[in-house]
Amino acid sequence: MGVRLPHAFERSPKLAKLLGEIDEIILPLIESINVDDLSRYNAAYRGYGGQKFRHFVEDEKRRFLKALTVVMEDRATGLVCDLGCFIPYLPLALARLGYRTRIVDKYALFRERFRRAIYRLADSAGIEVFDLDILQDNFAPLQQNDVVLLMAVVEHLNGSPRHLMEKVRSIIAPGGFLIFEVPNIVELSKRLRMLLGRSPLVEYRAYLDSEYPFMGHNREMTVAEVRHLLAATGFQAEWIDCYDYSLLDGHGAIPRLLRQLKRWIPSRNLGESIMAKAQPVG
Repeated sequence: MGVRLPHAFERSPKLAKLLGEIDEIILPLIESINVDDLSRYNAAYRGYGGQKFRHFVEDEKRRFLKALTVVMEDRATGLVCDLGCFIPYLPLALARLGYRTRIVDKYALFRERFRRAIYRLADSAGIEVFDLDILQDNFAPLQQNDVVLLMAVVEHLNGSPRHLMEKVRSIIAPGGFLIFEVPNIVELSKRLRMLLGRSPLVEYRAYLDSEYPFMGHNREMTVAEVRHLLAATGFQAEWIDCYDYSLLDGHGAIPRLLRQLKRWIPSRNLGESIMAKAQPVG
């Protein structure tokens, strides 16, 4: 899988126009996010207040577009279920392209302003909303789905993702697949920080200032661990890709240096994020 912005979006004025429209549609939802409330269990969010759209959308957009391309290249229609979907940028794009989409998260945990904004956006876009706890609640209401997205979720768990992965497998229709994504704990910049005596984890001050349970990244993964998780929970990986998304367009000396180092260093799996496409076994 390529790590650059998919050619379909570079070459198609129609798709580029669509993304601009989605940016405008989702902006009120982003503005409704209460950063102070999020910061209660993850103090790192405190720095998001003045630039919410940048942090929640622009910095993540290449991840969304990569997954969108995977879905589009596999099938032209179908039902897509996004589990643990906080910001529904990807489901909104899929809905506008003609896919049936549903989003799942415990929206009752968020402030009422954000929850109302989620339902307004979903209603206007024809997106189904399932307000449930993906860890504790039964997945029977989700029925069968052609594509299930589990992106940037498991790193936030405070324990094993085994039970969640087994529930995910149960809602994938025959011939369907999972798109799984998690941050790479051994990304190059994290390795360099460790050589300098710094932790590869979230800044400790933010961790210390957060209430329990901490809702930031508790357990990022390696490519080998992703492969093991998928196999151990009944999935066959079609491919696993370790790639960059934020560093591709990053300016300044450090992003440029990291891009150069990743070209020169022979070691594999130095990218920021790990994405996998996998099918249930049996």
